[in-house]
Amino acid sequence: MITDLPTAPPACAAISRRLREPLRGTAAVTRGWLLVEHRGAWGDGALDRVAAGPGARIEARCAAAGVRVVLVREPGRSRAGGPFRVQLAHSGRGGPWLEELRVSGLDELVDLDPAVTLSPEPPGLGRRVDRPRFLVCTHGRKDACCAVFGRPVARALAAGGRVWESTHLGGDRFAPAMVCLPHGVYYGHVDPADAAGLARSFDDGRISLRHLRGRSSDLPEQQVAEHAVRSERELTGVDDVTPLAVQPASGDGVLVPVRHPGGTDTVLVRPAPSEERLMSCTAGEWGRPDPRAVAVTGAAR
Repeated sequence: MITDLPTAPPACAAISRRLREPLRGTAAVTRGWLLVEHRGAWGDGALDRVAAGPGARIEARCAAAGVRVVLVREPGRSRAGGPFRVQLAHSGRGGPWLEELRVSGLDELVDLDPAVTLSPEPPGLGRRVDRPRFLVCTHGRKDACCAVFGRPVARALAAGGRVWESTHLGGDRFAPAMVCLPHGVYYGHVDPADAAGLARSFDDGRISLRHLRGRSSDLPEQQVAEHAVRSERELTGVDDVTPLAVQPASGDGVLVPVRHPGGTDTVLVRPAPSEERLMSCTAGEWGRPDPRAVAVTGAAR
């Protein structure tokens, strides 16, 4: 067990950075998103606490459909008055999209079928958003690292008008966590000085391999394999690389074919757990992160 590192918040993200923990394969898995504008403190980030009746029903339907619900707000402040903004997003590789609508209250979302966010076909329920949007987790109630490290990143992106502070995005120790929608590209350990450049690059269709955790449409093994092939071949285009279905391999690993402009590589992904350490400050959670070992074979053209 690692014992010579801080244990008082903000600690888990500082430990992860100090140990240079690999980020690959750590994006939360989802293809559908429901973002709901929130005014006031985050609390525990749950819709059923915001509005016990409609919020609870909306959360239950989203959970059953496998859709991620996130509370969002403008950086540094809560907008007073007017309708609430709601965004629906699909992060599947078949055709990511983002729509925005406005509601006067959560009761207007009770009859919304969250499964519409799992389809590559936009439902046309709101205004189509053509430029990427960025989420930055600042959910200090979930983990102090998210607030301490996330707020400066959100402020650094605020001038562009396309960033939301958000509740938990997954992976406290990778704070600040940033998600690029609608593609569902997860970044970790983002510095305020880098944030605007990351957003500009994503607008231009480029991904930062240094910050990349994975794409939310993919399983962790696929995320790891994508990162390995991108690094091997120096591919940074958003859609340059597509991991295919995970296949069994002998021993304790799996094989992941990864398609790219030069053909298809096969990546062997194996467990490689590290030493036990603090994984989440507020939860006091300790564990052994598994950054996975990889081996990339040549391309089949």
